[in-house]
Amino acid sequence: MFKLANQVIDIYDDVCLEGIRKIASLRPTVSVLSPEEHSRLSDGAFALSMITKKAAKLNKFPIDTADNTWLSNQYFDMNAHKLPKLAAQIAGFHIKTACAKFNLQPTDGVVKLAAPIAPPSNSYFEEADGLRASPKGALSHGFDKLAQVQQIGDNYTFAQNAMPSQGHVKAACQYFDKHVTKIPLEMRHKYAAAVQKRAAELGMPAQAGTVAKYASDGYSGAIDAHIRMRASLLDAINPRAKETLEKMAAMKSQVSPKEFAQALFTFDKKAGLTRYYNGQLTNPFEATFAPVQHAPKLLKTASGNQVAPDALASVVNEKHAEIKSYFGQSVADEMKKNPTAIFESLPNDAKEIIVNIANGCL
Repeated sequence: MFKLANQVIDIYDDVCLEGIRKIASLRPTVSVLSPEEHSRLSDGAFALSMITKKAAKLNKFPIDTADNTWLSNQYFDMNAHKLPKLAAQIAGFHIKTACAKFNLQPTDGVVKLAAPIAPPSNSYFEEADGLRASPKGALSHGFDKLAQVQQIGDNYTFAQNAMPSQGHVKAACQYFDKHVTKIPLEMRHKYAAAVQKRAAELGMPAQAGTVAKYASDGYSGAIDAHIRMRASLLDAINPRAKETLEKMAAMKSQVSPKEFAQALFTFDKKAGLTRYYNGQLTNPFEATFAPVQHAPKLLKTASGNQVAPDALASVVNEKHAEIKSYFGQSVADEMKKNPTAIFESLPNDAKEIIVNIANGCL
């Protein structure tokens, strides 16, 4: 295993100036960027952009100017042996290309190690669990490690390389559909948002299904109902917090769904409402984001029972008292206003009861 962090690779790692002393006689005056200027360079301004097994980004061998390109030539000659072969080939190719751009003579080391054909990008992944060393550095289609889910949510550069194709995006959605309950709630939105952003970059439509419940561009039609259900609970357990919730609700139109969902999650934790998730309350992300899909022809429960949306609308009106006896006034009233959206937001046990009422089994 190559350990690429904390090694001198290019001039900007060379804090002891050992390399610069060796090459000073070749070109006594060259312009070196300040740390601030260096940090503002884009990934494309470097010959090599490495992602470590911990999803840290290491940009090496700047080639944005003639001086930086000349320096990267010299440091490549001195330090290319520290790099994996593929990483050296990628860096060598881009340094050689920059030399042509700035009318510089590439060093023998660059010419010798440069990739024979243009690599797809300047990206390189360290060989590690779930990663393979390739210019694309893609994760396998398995997405079978929770650590990878967190890396995708926390590091967008990692997410881009983990999903280089539309097939990888679809695999990421399938993984999320299957394992969402095993993923910590605070991580679900970040992962889903990264998948949606990557899908857009690859020319795909917004992804539907479970991913859309945790990241989409619109508010759910049932968001006001979810807020009222929280307010109803707070009447009994935390009346002061209800005022804060009402202020948040009034400002909803001024913020994005993403901002509101995160604010609502913070509020729920402080107000002591998280213990009601998966029961009386829907978590703030599923409560906030609009699903990216058309309403299904049939509404289904986990057991396979189903009811048509039109039939559900009739039932919530005709059997309002019965639904009220099971779920209380607030839920019964909200179902009359928006039966499909509220049905979809309920826990599975509640859905089963309503479908049984609709089918005359209760």
